[in-house]
Amino acid sequence: MKKIRLFLTGLLLTVTFAAFAQDIKVTGTVTDASTGEPVSGATILLKGDNTRYTMTDDLGAYSINVPSNGVLVVSFLGYATQEMPVNGRKTIDFALQTDSELLEDVVVVAYGTARKEANTGSVATVSGDVIAESPVSSVDKMLAGKMAGVQVTASSGQPGASSEIRIRGISSINAGNEPLWVVDGIPVMTGNYSYFTNTGNAIAAVNPNDIESITILKDAAAASIYGSRAANGVILVTTKSGQAGKTRFTARAKFGGSMLANDNGFRVLNANELLELKRVSAINAGYNPDDPSSGYYYPESILEREMTDWLGAFTKVGILQEYEINAQAGTDKGRFYSSLSYQKNDGIVNAVDFSKFQARVNSDYKLTKTLSIGTRVNLAYTMQNDIPMQSLYYSNPLWGGLNILPWTPLYDENGEYNVNIAENSNTNPLYTAKYDDQWEKQYRVQGTVYLQWEPIRGLVIKTNNSYEGTFGEGRRYWYPMPGGSTGTLQTSNTYYQQMTTSNTINYSNTWGDHSFNVLAGQEAMYSDGKSYYMYAPSVSIDIPYPTTSIADKDEIGYGYSAETLLSFFGRAEYDYDSRYFINASVRADGSSLFGANNRWGVFWSASASWNIHHEEWMQGASNWLSMLKLRASYGVNGNNSIAAYRAYGVYASTAYNGISGMLPSRPDNQNLSWEKNKTWNVGVDFGFFDNRLSGSVEVYDRLTTDMLLSKRVPATSGFTSNFMNIGSLRNRGVEVLLEAELIRTQDWLWTLGGNLAWNESKVLDLGDNEFLSSSDSRLRHIVGKNFYTFYLKDYYGVNPSTGEALFVAEDGSLTNDYTKARYIEAGTPEPLLTGGFNTSVSWKGLSLNVFFEYKWGNKVFILEHRYLTSDGSSMGTNQSIYALDYWKKPGDTGVIPRPYAGNSSNSYSFGTDRYLEDGSYLRLKDITLSYQLPGKLLEKIRLQGLKFYVSGMNLYTFHDVSFFDPERGVMGMGAGIYPMTKTIVGGIELTF
Repeated sequence: MKKIRLFLTGLLLTVTFAAFAQDIKVTGTVTDASTGEPVSGATILLKGDNTRYTMTDDLGAYSINVPSNGVLVVSFLGYATQEMPVNGRKTIDFALQTDSELLEDVVVVAYGTARKEANTGSVATVSGDVIAESPVSSVDKMLAGKMAGVQVTASSGQPGASSEIRIRGISSINAGNEPLWVVDGIPVMTGNYSYFTNTGNAIAAVNPNDIESITILKDAAAASIYGSRAANGVILVTTKSGQAGKTRFTARAKFGGSMLANDNGFRVLNANELLELKRVSAINAGYNPDDPSSGYYYPESILEREMTDWLGAFTKVGILQEYEINAQAGTDKGRFYSSLSYQKNDGIVNAVDFSKFQARVNSDYKLTKTLSIGTRVNLAYTMQNDIPMQSLYYSNPLWGGLNILPWTPLYDENGEYNVNIAENSNTNPLYTAKYDDQWEKQYRVQGTVYLQWEPIRGLVIKTNNSYEGTFGEGRRYWYPMPGGSTGTLQTSNTYYQQMTTSNTINYSNTWGDHSFNVLAGQEAMYSDGKSYYMYAPSVSIDIPYPTTSIADKDEIGYGYSAETLLSFFGRAEYDYDSRYFINASVRADGSSLFGANNRWGVFWSASASWNIHHEEWMQGASNWLSMLKLRASYGVNGNNSIAAYRAYGVYASTAYNGISGMLPSRPDNQNLSWEKNKTWNVGVDFGFFDNRLSGSVEVYDRLTTDMLLSKRVPATSGFTSNFMNIGSLRNRGVEVLLEAELIRTQDWLWTLGGNLAWNESKVLDLGDNEFLSSSDSRLRHIVGKNFYTFYLKDYYGVNPSTGEALFVAEDGSLTNDYTKARYIEAGTPEPLLTGGFNTSVSWKGLSLNVFFEYKWGNKVFILEHRYLTSDGSSMGTNQSIYALDYWKKPGDTGVIPRPYAGNSSNSYSFGTDRYLEDGSYLRLKDITLSYQLPGKLLEKIRLQGLKFYVSGMNLYTFHDVSFFDPERGVMGMGAGIYPMTKTIVGGIELTF
């Protein structure tokens, strides 16, 4: 009887369980939580049973039969996996959160990502959204002022030009100072690979709109895993990978114009002003300007001639246009992102422009549950038309526009461009712009493929392999002046390639309050470059190509270089209870650039951080303290940015007694090795009131040792110097970052942010030298002083009694003799403070973003004034408006010297500090007003997004420099450079 009761009880329980667990049909939809759009292709499966699954249709709808007490799991690439118990329900809707929302607190770091709270190094980030609407040709131009400690300086405003980037100061005299650029995990080629054009920028091949985020690694803890290439910091660029869902297209169009930036009212003299100045100069020198035989004949009748505004004739509004379309989509198996763009940027002078075609395809695909593959392919074609600039050259229209006399006619009697311009070496820049050629075409390819395998949970094995190539063709052709029968031609072909393989094993795990991550990797890089050059001094003007030149006058040149790098690296990270973090990395690099005795170098870092706000004793402050974190790091990076073969002895051709031969021209140094950067960094990150006010403060010290310098050697060796590892340099600084949300409501958002960086360099040792001259003799590297120090003769001003120029002599007395003037250390082109601040206000779909950039405490040298305020020396050319502020009567002070024709007193010498000025400025760098149509209206017109915007760059600059613009490159000099421009564009962005 007992057995029967047990049987009936079991049967009843089984029937009851079956009743509760019987299959039911569940239906619903899967949507994007942020947009409400349906997610098609999402996978819905029964947890614990991989055979029972379905996928959403185009409307995001699904239907599946599952037990009433089961659990549904929804997954889709690009979204966070979501679980939901059925509990007998027949309708269940899912709203998925995108990865980007979940990864707001994640930053891209070397060879992976890290949670912000787990990061122990000094990093700075900027999102691709900040870049997308700006009218720039390359991403480097949009970094200026955005991040503390990252100084971006323009040496030219020319379309397609690169910027000079310095992260936490300048670290080297002869090795490179530019950061390493890493795009999607692969170091890429940067800089100018053109042969003839004044400027070039390899990184411009990356479309700024394709960028998801940029991370800059500033200290050794963040960057040292890149070893010998990380001394100057690392810029990590991550391109877009596509989003889950059905295919979405975005089309963009921009159109606008650029014009000469001249916010200080700088100009040259008009005809009346210039004639008066020249007459006064002639009279001061004892000449009669109304006497044709005086040598300085400047009668009033000159004003009866037809006048020309030469600067106006040479400049124009440069049209900028850009068009792009991209597409992205994804399923649970894969996703893709692709883009196609065209950009054309005309210069503000004739015959200068930059155009670019670019295409990108990024794809990621899951071959199996544990094996993934992906590709990143970027293709670009650039064409840059150019003219002789970046110097005080007669064909330079910006320089000619300042020099040519206003009464010189623009056209001759035949209506052609006048070339008989004596004051400009009989050259008319408009004529050369019309008939001469100077251009560079480049074809660039960047291709990366990765394979990733996760054999067990937490273990990821990845290989990343890349090829990058730049193929260039250049031409420079000088058409003869009227009456000439042959022209001069130069042509070039260049080829550069770089191949990289990067292989890593990464394992991470968590047990209890303990988490750790271990990375081991190997990397190898090979690069080489070739260039062919031909000079044909006499080609037919009808067929201006090499085949029409006189063969025995032609010259051929060839160049080749190659280098390799082999690396092994590792990193270990440990986290206890999200409070204490420890990070250590090491990398060994073997480089072909150095001597056989020192091919290998080892670089390392150690860092730690403490999340104080997670401590129990801080919980009482949790209602107002969101984050308080202390970071510290120390490490050693390297610098191998030197020319190939510097460790080798080389020969040069020579001739002796009429016989050609070779002789040693440089000794070898098999001990040549890396420069080293030893850096410590201490930082505090903080956040208050749910991070509505957040920021950081950092202090760092960066010591460069084993600098690569030329050291004097005994003449008995047959040489006077050798390239060695000697010398040291220090950079110290403080960085501050603040961000605040002033208003945050349903309709309103007002944010304010800013950053400030103070950096000071000091040369500590130059071997057996007290100073070294830089590439320009007016700048020196002096022990105990800044990296760059202006070294100039001490100009005092004018003698208030006579108007003569005065200089300070060695004994401190005043003298009018330039040769007796003393030399002084006159300041540095390195700014003491750099940074920027921004504000953003949005109301519903309307947004206004304003960004300012600033630099303070640096000097710039305006070389042009040596000719434009020449005190009567340059009587045959025009002068600047500042030339009118001269000494006129006894007692005048604070003016320039009295002008007199034929001045030979050296009062205008560019070897004095007379033309050295304060280069500080505050620039309205970027302002954008945009409007995003509301979702309800978009639904009616069946669009996902429609935005209109107008944006401006460099709209106004506050500065005291007596020239067009205060920026003159890292060295604070330059002459005849293409000036900065202000740009205004309107744009539309359509998503469907």
